Amino acid sequence: MVVPAAAPFLRRRTVALLVLLILAVYGFEAHARRREKSTPATLGDQSAYLGYARHLYESNYTVVEDRNRMPVYPFLLSLIYRPGMTETEFLVRAQIFAVNLSIVLLLLLFLIFRRFFPPLYSLGLLAATAFGVFVYRADRAQVEPLFYVVSFCAFVLLLRMFVRPRWWLAILAGAMTGLAHLTKASVLPALVIWAVVFGGQILFSFRRAPWRLGMLALVLGTFLAVVFPYIQTSKRIYDAYFYNVNSTFVIWCDSSTEAYEFLSAHGDKDQWRALPEDQLPSMAKYWREHSVAQIVRRIVRGSVRLAIRKAQAIGYSKFVLALLIAGAILAARRSREARELFAQNPGAAIFCGFFFAGYFLLYAWYDTIINDARFVLSIFLPFVFAGSLLVLRLARDRVVSFAGRQIPFDQFFAVLFSGFALIDVLYNARSLFR
Repeated sequence: MVVPAAAPFLRRRTVALLVLLILAVYGFEAHARRREKSTPATLGDQSAYLGYARHLYESNYTVVEDRNRMPVYPFLLSLIYRPGMTETEFLVRAQIFAVNLSIVLLLLLFLIFRRFFPPLYSLGLLAATAFGVFVYRADRAQVEPLFYVVSFCAFVLLLRMFVRPRWWLAILAGAMTGLAHLTKASVLPALVIWAVVFGGQILFSFRRAPWRLGMLALVLGTFLAVVFPYIQTSKRIYDAYFYNVNSTFVIWCDSSTEAYEFLSAHGDKDQWRALPEDQLPSMAKYWREHSVAQIVRRIVRGSVRLAIRKAQAIGYSKFVLALLIAGAILAARRSREARELFAQNPGAAIFCGFFFAGYFLLYAWYDTIINDARFVLSIFLPFVFAGSLLVLRLARDRVVSFAGRQIPFDQFFAVLFSGFALIDVLYNARSLFR
């Protein structure tokens, strides 16, 4: 009577210990990288985030910045700011805070993974995220790790709306998407894609259209309710609810130099408003001054750079490639099962397809301006999540023969991910001894 009850407890305890072990190793290595590779405030957006946080604190949270960076992360940094701090002191404290915050975020991610995947596979995803992505990003006072998690939560909730829509889920999805927007202004394309696909699904299910229209309205309404105080201020000052300097001007420049020169000379709203409209970077101006061939060339070059920049054993690419190869092979060998899986929920599949294709092209376009993988990494978590759901469904009755043993496919892939993560663990272990 006691043994059956004790076994699950032991399994849960083992999983908990492994989670703590992964987080402990990650914490040691992330802090070691932070100390060894201490970056100046001028690198990336660190000084801007520190300045925003300081202005929030000193203005009693009434300051209105230039709509280049969103307010959630500066608000968190303002909580650890103390009057009289030098920029160096604030930077060190912010970088320590960033690493510690990333540990909490990884624990939250494991709880989400565990909701959808077996324990061992969830551990593999945790290790992949911690050592393939976060350890290289969390040592700076930048918003990316926080945005990766918040936007991933929004993605999961929006995806669940296709699978099992509920009123409470619609509210939560809209609120989380709004929070993600206030963290980094990069989720609007995802919300538009979701709304179009969800709305299109309503057209093909007339009997359920009325309540589904209510779900659609609830998601969008909750999103607007969360962001309204911020966008209302944007409308009052910049005459546009969703004004952002990057999506308004920077994205239509041909290089980081051109973007920097424009912002340096005309970054203030009174300065760029004084310019004739045909001198402001915009879609219309870009279309007038560039041929179709130049536009296609920019997208192709950006796509190639995104695909090959981190195509190495260190970092996230090996996990992405493993899922891509496994998904392609399984879909080809089990085409009937793949079609049935698509037919079960075409809305979710179409949403994922447009989501990944749209963001990849968007970041390929933007790669001309910012030559950094931190943008495309925002779709790493959604990709490994959706890819894992697909691969494990197609391979749920498959086994892999190894050393004379039959290993279930999900366990094999979990071990594969953990082995890949070990490469990054060993690579970063040298920071512990310097």
